[in-house]
Amino acid sequence: MITYIVGGGRFSDVRFMPSLAGAVILPDPKKTLLFKNRNMQTSSHIDELFYDIDYFGVQGIDNATGTVGGLAIGVNRYGLVIANTHVRNTPDPSYYLLTEQLLMFAKNAEDGLSMTVDQLNKDRCYQWGNLILADDDSMLVIELAGSDHSIEWSERRVLRTNHHIMLDTEQILMGGKSGYDSSVKRVERGYDLIRQVARVENVFSLLKDHGEAQGQESLCRHATREKDYATTMSYLVEVDHNTESGKPKIVFHVAKGNPCQSEFTAIPIIFPADEEIMNRVSQLYPKE
Repeated sequence: MITYIVGGGRFSDVRFMPSLAGAVILPDPKKTLLFKNRNMQTSSHIDELFYDIDYFGVQGIDNATGTVGGLAIGVNRYGLVIANTHVRNTPDPSYYLLTEQLLMFAKNAEDGLSMTVDQLNKDRCYQWGNLILADDDSMLVIELAGSDHSIEWSERRVLRTNHHIMLDTEQILMGGKSGYDSSVKRVERGYDLIRQVARVENVFSLLKDHGEAQGQESLCRHATREKDYATTMSYLVEVDHNTESGKPKIVFHVAKGNPCQSEFTAIPIIFPADEEIMNRVSQLYPKE
């Protein structure tokens, strides 16, 4: 295992990241696409990559403590992809840790669901969030709120911002500082666009989308005031399941800053990974 720090910045003032994440399965050619816009209140940001022999991802930042750990988005050697979005801070462990555990041990989305439910049945609680899992033929969202959870299965597309759609948490979120109204508008816009996705390029367009205007309600978020959120990193994991070897072909696309103003870098992810492969990924990863 090698952990790489790429970029520059501080995490100490980061406490809530109203991100966007989703997944699509393209039927022809058969590909699974997992994507995420990572939004923060700082333009100076570090991505810490975690590359193990059998899984790869971008490390998470605990929204309550600022501690780095777990994964915010990742993929394993089976082609299982997972991303998450934050809903509400609690004293419980971060769902980033759960995401990493699932990528470490699960072979598919159903495996990941079973492992998550097993943890929750043992009275394990997590901060409120949404986990998006996708494999070669199915995907699901696990909404988390402490020890409570709800599941949405889909064969083609799922998307989440920073509230729950299935769990009955609306009143609690509306009464807090979660940006509930903005989250609802962004998820509605996201679903309008994700229904039109027919190829990889459509996902890049979704990540760059501003809707009616750039700002706090656009999918590609732009800060106009000091404490506004802005998209600091944009990710797309492309998994091609139609390979002669039977092993999924994986490409990790990443853009630093607002994706509407940046170029995506395509980085091949290979399993099993050795130190040479890990070093090559670190060198290709955008640093500025």
